[in-house]
Parts: sequence; C-alpha cells; structure tokens
Amino acid sequence: MSNSADDFMETALEMPALVAPSSNEPPAATSQAKPVRTHDPVGECIIRFTDELRAGLRPQIEEYLSEVAPPWREVLFAALLRAELESQSDSDEPLFIFRGQYLDRFPNRKVIVERLLGELEARITTVSHSDPETGPVETVAAPPSAAPPVSLPSVATAAPAVSGSMLDRFQLIRELGAGTNGKVFLAHDPKLGRDVAIKIPHPERLRSSYDVERFLRTARAAAQLRHENLCPIYEVNDVPGNYFLVMAFIKGKPLSHFLTDHKRLPIRQAVLITKMLATAMVEPHQKGIVHRDLKPDNIQVDEDRRAPVIMDFGLARFEQADDPQLTHDGQLLGTPYYMSPEQALGHTELIGPASDQYSLGVILYEMLTGQRPITGRTVGEVLKNVHNQEPIPPNQHRPQIDGMLTCLCLRAIAKSPADRFASMTEFAKELSIYLKLLGPATGT
Repeated sequence: MSNSADDFMETALEMPALVAPSSNEPPAATSQAKPVRTHDPVGECIIRFTDELRAGLRPQIEEYLSEVAPPWREVLFAALLRAELESQSDSDEPLFIFRGQYLDRFPNRKVIVERLLGELEARITTVSHSDPETGPVETVAAPPSAAPPVSLPSVATAAPAVSGSMLDRFQLIRELGAGTNGKVFLAHDPKLGRDVAIKIPHPERLRSSYDVERFLRTARAAAQLRHENLCPIYEVNDVPGNYFLVMAFIKGKPLSHFLTDHKRLPIRQAVLITKMLATAMVEPHQKGIVHRDLKPDNIQVDEDRRAPVIMDFGLARFEQADDPQLTHDGQLLGTPYYMSPEQALGHTELIGPASDQYSLGVILYEMLTGQRPITGRTVGEVLKNVHNQEPIPPNQHRPQIDGMLTCLCLRAIAKSPADRFASMTEFAKELSIYLKLLGPATGT
C-alpha cells in the first residue's frame, strides 16, 4: 500500500489521476445562468465603496452607513472598514496611527475596530504557509459584541511558541500553519511517545471572558466526537494565559492541494468524498456543534488511511439555548468563498447545520468543476455575491455532470437554509443513492 497523499486522490477510491479542465470541453454557457437578484443595498454599498477606493478616492464610511437600515449597519461597517484597512495596508504609517483615528471616528464600534486591526497586524507579521502561487483563502471574523473586551492573560503573555521550545510537556518541532485564527505546530508528547498537532489560538480570538468560555466549551464538546473522518482532539489546556488544543497529527496534504490551478476530480470520487464528509458531520450537528469554516484547506487527506479528515474546529460553535450570540447580528465568521448567505449577512440566529451543508456543497461544486460557485475580486465583492449571485449550474462547466448531480449540488448551496437538505443525514443519503445509480468507478 502506498503512503503518499497523492496516491489517495488517484487510487484509494479506484479513480484515475486528477484532471484539469479539458480544452476540448465547451466553455460554460454563462448566458443561461439564472438572473441575479437586483436589490441588495448592503452589497451595492460595498461595491461602490470599493470602486471608489480603487479609483484613489476617499469615501466616507459614515456616509455609506446612513444609506442602510440600522439592522444592517454593523455588517456593512465591518465590510467597509476591512476594505479601507486593506487599501491602507501598504502605507508606511504604523497601524497604531490608524487605530487612534478609527477609535475617535467610531467610539461606539471599538470592538470591531480593534478586532479588524488585530487581524491586519497578524496578517502582516505572520509568515504564510499557504501555496506560494495561489495564496491563502482568507477567513473573515468579526468579534462578538455581546461581551466587552476584558483584560485577560493570553497566549501572547506566555513564553513565545517557537520551534524547539517546550509548551507544557510538549516539545514543539515545527510550525505547520498559521492564520488569523492562530498557529498550529507539530509537537512531540514524551509522556505518551507520540507526535501530535497543537493549535494555539491567536490572542485576538480570546479577548473577552466570553471568548475564552466559548473556546473551552466548544473544544470540550468537540473532544467527545468520534469519527474516522474527524480529527480527534486529545486534550485542552485551560490554564489562563496558555490556552491550546492538542489534536491528532494527520500526515498528508490538504484537499486544496489537489484543487490548485482549477483542477477537478473524477465525478464519482468527488461525490464519494462529499458523502464521507457529510456523514462525518452528522454527529457534531446532533451534539449541537457547527463547524462554520468547512473549506478544502481544513480537510486533510490522511496518507496513511487514504481518507479525508475534517480539521480545525477553530471557528466552531457549541450551541446552547442561552448563548447570547445566537440572537446577535453583525458577526462574520468563516471563509468568504465557502460562507453561506446567512453567515455573509451576519445573521447568527440562522447559522446552524445548514450553513455547514452549504460550505460542503461549495466544496463539491469545486471538486466537480474546478471553479467556485461564487466569484469576486475582493472580500467585499464575494460577501455581496454570496447573497446576490446565482451560481452557474455545474453541468454548464462540465457537460459530463448529469442533471441529478447538478440538482443535488445546487440544492446544497441554495440561498435559503430552508431550501437545502433537511440535514447532513439527508444530504449523505442522497449522495449514497446517486453513487449506487452511478455504478462502478469510472474515470469521468
């Protein structure tokens, strides 16, 4: 048996190698796509604002906020501030100058200002471990306003986590990845004699007592999950100032590695992977855990078992009836291209298992077509299009995809949660039925 991740994608499911879009296939018939919805004041504001920034103008966030109804202003503010900060990131001025200016301008939105500035600082100072050609797929996060920030010891106050150092009893070997959510290290556990992965959350993710409580509650709930396609969590360190997760080290490559340069998978393989992942998410959903950031970067191809494994419950939420965030609008958590419309609009009361189903549907679409169903040049455009743009049916990108699979895929990424499958269980069941109808493995 081969031990390479590439062999899994080529042979484990008895499929041929990855295939790039064929030059012999007809181009997508974009003219046949469904018409887009036309009235979207938030999306229109984002587009006009970013257009003015690109034109070298200085649009005023305050003026744009006055154009939308109060319930939408927090979502719009976060999107416009992010766009403006990104346009200023190449400036020679230090970020603390911007911080003072924005805090003076928006005294009632200090939490969001601090969080977005923190993310920008982290992005500037953190070495990216993503593909040097394609770059990282950014995760967007706006803070919970339900609890004000409080002074708490954070991982930043502890000894710096660097390769070769000790973290509690664990010896850090090397950094595996970094992003706005934190860093992941390969480490060795001398007590049990095994290698593990340690995730250290970014201090910006634990700014309030509520943030810490939610992080620990979700981590403990996720540690109870047992499924071969979920990365197990071994333990949670809850010492103030030194929070981290200890997880299994999954040797392999992320699914995104196999989808670079618009590569796509054989149809049966893409459907089978999606079915495995949908089945894996059934238990978390039954226990009230929503991942909220399913994407190819968070799905590791285990080269030993040759199977996809869902990683990183870093944005996951363990839902309880008394959770104040369940009824608080304006929070964005997730990765724009894979973010459901309810996430993009910050409707936290609507975010649930159907949101994970949407993200998995986007992954299926990308594996089948080599394209993402939603496009956009900037974060703001993508957030607008997630809500407003109708995806091109996958069989217009790839004629070999039949009508049944096209309908399955489009239903999973329906704009309204009510129009998607009733649960991951139903989604997995429909995919299983399709696989049986599809018959033996083929190279299509």
